[in-house]
Amino acid sequence: MDDRDADLGVPPDCVEWCRSQPYSEMVLDDVVGVDLDWWNTRLARHRIPAQVSGRSADGAQVWTGKAFIRRGDLECEVDGVELREEPEFSRLYHCAAWLTGHRLRSVPRRFVDISEPGLDDCRFAAIEQALIACQSPPGLFDAAAYRDWSGWPTAPGVGHALMSMYCWAIHGGRGDRPQLLDNDSAGSLTWHGWLVSASVSQYSVRTYIRYNALIHGWAQEAAVPAELIEMWLNREWNIRCAAASPRRDGLPL
Repeated sequence: MDDRDADLGVPPDCVEWCRSQPYSEMVLDDVVGVDLDWWNTRLARHRIPAQVSGRSADGAQVWTGKAFIRRGDLECEVDGVELREEPEFSRLYHCAAWLTGHRLRSVPRRFVDISEPGLDDCRFAAIEQALIACQSPPGLFDAAAYRDWSGWPTAPGVGHALMSMYCWAIHGGRGDRPQLLDNDSAGSLTWHGWLVSASVSQYSVRTYIRYNALIHGWAQEAAVPAELIEMWLNREWNIRCAAASPRRDGLPL
C-alpha cells in the first residue's frame, strides 16, 4: 500500500458486509442482461473480428437475442464459454458488454470501436499491442517493476474502466489481481478520506496502482477477497446517491 494511504483503515461496516457475502454468488454470479444482436451487429458493421455471447436462462451459451453474462464468464477457461473470432478481442467485448449493461457501473453506454483508420492490416495494431501489455508482466498493477512503456497503453476506444476489467478477467489467481477501476468506487474511497479526487478517466497508471493497492490492503485487513471491498465501495456510493436523490433507483441497506 502507498505510504500516503497507510492511515486509511477499512471501515467496520465494510468488514461486516464483506464477511457476510459468498464470493461465488456475489462476484462470479454478478449477472447482467445483454442484447447480443446489438453488439454483434455493430461488430460486423465495423468489421471487428470478435463476437459476444451469453447464457440462456438454462445456462447454455447462445450467440443471438437476449442473454445473460456472469462476471465469472469473463475469466479465462470457463466451462461452457467459447470465444470465437479473435479470442482476446472477444473477451474484451464481453467485458464491455458486462460493464455497459450493469446498472451500478458508471461507464458510458456506447459501442466500443477498437479499430483505427487506415489499411486493413494495421487497423488493430494498437489494440493488439495494448492487450499484450496487459497480459505480460508487470501489466498495469506492479508499481516496482520495470516497463518498456509508460502510462496507459494506447487502446482506441477503450477507457480505463474497461481496460481494468479486462486485466481482472485475464489475471485470475494472482494475489494482487487488478481490480475494476470504477468511478463510483473511487468516489466512495474519496469520501472515506482518500486524497485523490479526479475522475478515473484522468487517472494515471500510478494512481490506478495506488487505488488497486488500497483495495487489496483493505481486503487483507478484513480477511476478505478484494472484489468484495470494491463492490462494497460501489454499493455504498449508490446507496448514498439514492438517499440524496429519491428518484434514483437505490439498493436496500
